[in-house]
Amino acid sequence: MHDAPVRAHPVLDVLAARRAEGSTPSRRSDPHRVALAVEGGGSRATYSSGMVLALEELGLAECFDAVYGSSAGALAGSWLVGAQAAHCCAGWYRPGLMERVTRPGRGLRGQPVVDVEYLIHTVGEDIVPLDWQMVLDAEVPLHPVATDVETGEAVDLHDTIVDKASLQLALRASAAVPLLAGLPVEIDGRRYVDAAVAEPIPFRTAVHQGATHVLVLRTRRADQTAIDATRLEKALVSRLGAVNVPGLVHVLGNRLENRRGDDRRLAHATASPDGEPPYLFEVRPPSGADTINPLETDPDVLRRGIETGQGALRLALQFDEDGRDVELRPA
Repeated sequence: MHDAPVRAHPVLDVLAARRAEGSTPSRRSDPHRVALAVEGGGSRATYSSGMVLALEELGLAECFDAVYGSSAGALAGSWLVGAQAAHCCAGWYRPGLMERVTRPGRGLRGQPVVDVEYLIHTVGEDIVPLDWQMVLDAEVPLHPVATDVETGEAVDLHDTIVDKASLQLALRASAAVPLLAGLPVEIDGRRYVDAAVAEPIPFRTAVHQGATHVLVLRTRRADQTAIDATRLEKALVSRLGAVNVPGLVHVLGNRLENRRGDDRRLAHATASPDGEPPYLFEVRPPSGADTINPLETDPDVLRRGIETGQGALRLALQFDEDGRDVELRPA
């Protein structure tokens, strides 16, 4: 153990202090509730996955009291709590793998463009196997977030997870992109779709559940602005009708305003850490990095996303490539 360096933000301070003292969920010396919130975004989540990998490499995984994930961010969160980020991140750029998961041509035949079921059950079982029991047994709990079809509200599916099958179902629900990934996923009589519809950056759920400090891993660059629902999304949801998907009709109509509000809140909280908790600190891919399409399958692009995310996290938290503290610098 060694003295923790002073950072420029309360979230960074508490993470540095916990790392220095070897803090774990069962042995804390502070009263804080520190959460990790991981944004998804399809293949754009290579950025947040790389950040998750850097957290694992830096020995910070057990410094959190809970991990919240939206869509592909929930899957990356499962890798972190299960201590398997290095193994699983490599799957992003494994030749041929993402070309099988994402095939736009399948949509012309009425099949899912993004095969989340294949990703969870075949890739996660046989190709890049995840030790699901380690995720279930982890001291740091995983909170996959999804969108309730009827209400349009973000829902934390943590309490639905009791075994491997329910964990896999929750991850599928969190990543069930409306229409592109097929039908909504049903859990305990409720229908769910991709968390990105209601809460693409799941820090609000973390704060609502008592988080005092939240590290937020983003997949949009700092120079990228929030975008509205596409015309295709709006047309398809409209065709389904307010009777079948009332919550989605409502939330898509407010999505741009909500996303811009999240961007403003996170930017302000990161740059101006004074005040009272909850404290929020976001890490974003650097300006000039690749603009990764959510349906990207090129292994070289996806690998660069992972590596860029790793570097962005280390820079923001002020650690060098060997995990050593470096001089304080702006994030």
